[in-house]
Amino acid sequence: MRLMTPTPLAIALLLPWISAALAAAPERPDAPGKPQTRWIRVWGAATMAPEEFDYYPGLGRIFHDVTVRQIAVASLGGKTLRVLISNEYGSRALRIGAAHVARADAAPRTIASSDHELRFHGRRSAVLPAGAVMFSDAVQLDVTAGTPLAISLYLPDSTAGSTSTVHEEGWRIGYVSTPGDHSAAADFPVGAQLQSLYFLAGVDVAATGDAGGATAVVVLGDSITDGTGATPHAGRTWPDNLRQRLSAAAPGRFAVINMGIGGNRLIHAETGPSALTRVDRDVLAIPGVRYLLILEGINDIAGWPGHPEQDVSASDVIGALTQLVERAHLHGLRVMGATITPTLGCPDCGGEKGEEIRQAVNAWIRTESPYDAIVDFDQVVRDPAEPRQLKPEFDCGDHLHPGDAGYRAMAEAIDLGFFRQGPQ
Repeated sequence: MRLMTPTPLAIALLLPWISAALAAAPERPDAPGKPQTRWIRVWGAATMAPEEFDYYPGLGRIFHDVTVRQIAVASLGGKTLRVLISNEYGSRALRIGAAHVARADAAPRTIASSDHELRFHGRRSAVLPAGAVMFSDAVQLDVTAGTPLAISLYLPDSTAGSTSTVHEEGWRIGYVSTPGDHSAAADFPVGAQLQSLYFLAGVDVAATGDAGGATAVVVLGDSITDGTGATPHAGRTWPDNLRQRLSAAAPGRFAVINMGIGGNRLIHAETGPSALTRVDRDVLAIPGVRYLLILEGINDIAGWPGHPEQDVSASDVIGALTQLVERAHLHGLRVMGATITPTLGCPDCGGEKGEEIRQAVNAWIRTESPYDAIVDFDQVVRDPAEPRQLKPEFDCGDHLHPGDAGYRAMAEAIDLGFFRQGPQ
């Protein structure tokens, strides 16, 4: 066989591929001086570009020489943590002038003795390029399950002219300071309140000690998962209730991460990226993930006013859900699917055609779907006298979203034995 000598052009073309392969190659577990840390996400928020509420249209709320303090409730304890900051939807660089994390007392107040400065590669400030995310350096801070953490970011430069990165419905009030760097202040000088999360995407803890065998459970969904209809700031969504059940049954073993987005859809992107678009970021890239719960589809079925080209069939919804399951299985995750809950009385939920699609999708979930397990939320919350609608005591009032009692019943219907079976 004749051996060919690579030409300079061939070498130039190959170099990017070789570099990428070397960068992706796993590090030797015995590499000297480089101990490996296994991280677990203990809180997260699915980010998106801003919409036109609580925002300046198309851009997002403008910050300049202020500190933003936001609350993240850890679903699992640990002694070492890091914070993930996102400028994914920013159209220009975002500068963090200073950042701190502390246990919250009565928000926005923090416990001064718990305050820790967050650094980035050893520096007090950081610049996130447009489209980038960045982890803080690790800090030593004792956190227990249910601990509210106050994360404070000082934003010295004006964000005018750049799109914000947000999670539109935080369900926990955030705070903007009066002018200046107040990131380390226990008594936070409030200039305004926030109803959405800005730039904050995740909190991880190191899986050591009692948390060494812990894993993350990611919940992918829409507003019913995000928490619309639950009492705000009270931890009463169905993922919150699931976290509490798992914490009681297996302390220190499971973190539950709510990656719901209000208005989210499986196929088309209108409120945040579609589930098919964001599954890599919001599920597969989550540190420590081993389980996935999916409740999506009602917003696809409802359609989008003025956009008939986005109407879907039952087959479309089934195909999208199947894709999510197959991608999760490819990464060794166990997947639980949930039936879609009733909507009769909701004026924008698809009408009779939407109900036919919902019933067809639910029949497939119950009998033919590739899920490893299912939870029949439809059966749990529907009215026996009229199965197309929510039980009155479970209805928050809009005939679409459950309230506190409904979300509690949904969480209680999940078989915790699913999480004892281990990953694929």
